[in-house]
Amino acid sequence: MRRGVLVVASVVVALVVASSAGRARADVDDDPTLFRSAVTNLQQGRPGEAILDLESLADRGVVDAVVSFDRGLAYADRVRAGGEQPGDLGQAAHGLLEAAGLASDPGLRKDARTALAAVQAEVGRRRARAGEAVDLDPGMPLGPSIVRIMGEDAWALLGVLGSVILGAALFVRRAARERQRQIAASVTAALATAFLFGGTAAAYASHHERITVTRGVVVSPGARPTNDRGMVIPNATTIPEAAEVSLLEHRSGWVRVRWGTLEAWIPAASVRPLSELAR
Repeated sequence: MRRGVLVVASVVVALVVASSAGRARADVDDDPTLFRSAVTNLQQGRPGEAILDLESLADRGVVDAVVSFDRGLAYADRVRAGGEQPGDLGQAAHGLLEAAGLASDPGLRKDARTALAAVQAEVGRRRARAGEAVDLDPGMPLGPSIVRIMGEDAWALLGVLGSVILGAALFVRRAARERQRQIAASVTAALATAFLFGGTAAAYASHHERITVTRGVVVSPGARPTNDRGMVIPNATTIPEAAEVSLLEHRSGWVRVRWGTLEAWIPAASVRPLSELAR
């Protein structure tokens, strides 16, 4: 067995028992038997059967951190068991990332992130062996990075604060007699104007991204970026399995994604959206 898979396995084996046997309930009241079957299959080393149970729960619209966590572990455990199918590591990363976003329990959130790091490390090792770049997160473009520094409400508050300061500075400049105070008020007004327009623009951009952009995980062995005509983009890096991407636009059989500074179309089947509650 490859050393990289053993690393994944060590995390999976430790966490499956903690997750499935000791975790609190999952919100699966509609079909508790199916969830118990998945837990039993995980504990008894039958990841394939557990995947079927957990995917059935997902198909029925069950959104729960424990279910997502166990689903991620089941896919990773199938890799450990030697029955890996294409996309298993991506599916594992999806379940674990979704669990981290859904979890209210800090312990579950920490376990999900630990297991996710192990899965991503295995993907990185495989890419390194193939002579490909190992980084699954190339970083965000400057614009979205700035917008995400603060939340939507914080940017809006900054805009409101800039508006208030601007009004006060204009009043002081108009009322002041001394040249020095007029200059100080003018400088303050200029800074406040920057806060007003910058905060308002960032709040709008943050709001727009929140309601229009979703996140997903690549669940195929790799996604070749194409342009809007379906032609492979020359020299573009293949988006790796288990990479997190932003989903910008959909059309028949395709989705436009953002990965780092790259925006391209990839087959819709190669990416799995995260639950809205996990975003």
